[in-house]
Amino acid sequence: MPGRDDYILRYLELIRQFLAQVVKLRDGGNLDQALRVLFQAQEKLFARPASEFITRSLDEQLQLLTIGESNENARAKRIGYALLLREAGLIYLQRDRADLGESAFQLALQIMLIVSVEAPKETEEHRPMLQDLLSRVKPEQLHPPVKELLEKLGET
Repeated sequence: MPGRDDYILRYLELIRQFLAQVVKLRDGGNLDQALRVLFQAQEKLFARPASEFITRSLDEQLQLLTIGESNENARAKRIGYALLLREAGLIYLQRDRADLGESAFQLALQIMLIVSVEAPKETEEHRPMLQDLLSRVKPEQLHPPVKELLEKLGET
């Protein structure tokens, strides 16, 4: 399926460009604009307006994100979503909204753990991001699904 692979590579390159723009805006102190770009990137990733996915549970969001995708493409889109959420967390921290930042980090962590549990052979590749996200969420604040995933990976 070369056409489909090209499609996902272009899609991921677009997400990478969004992330680069967000980092530049965040580093420049343009936090509101950085958040707007993040929301645009999420809409591109989900291929639908934010109103159709933002209020759904994480499981439902991941389902929407991966409809009709191969396992490899679904995995790439999930990782892309986790990266966007991590950036959102960093922006929220700069805006003195640690509560929103921690929530974004925890969602990103949960996604990365799901990806790692589904493809344990590739967990080592994601270890730096997992460790970064774990360091940003207080252990006592971890939600039960995150704790369960950590146990499955032997990370507790």
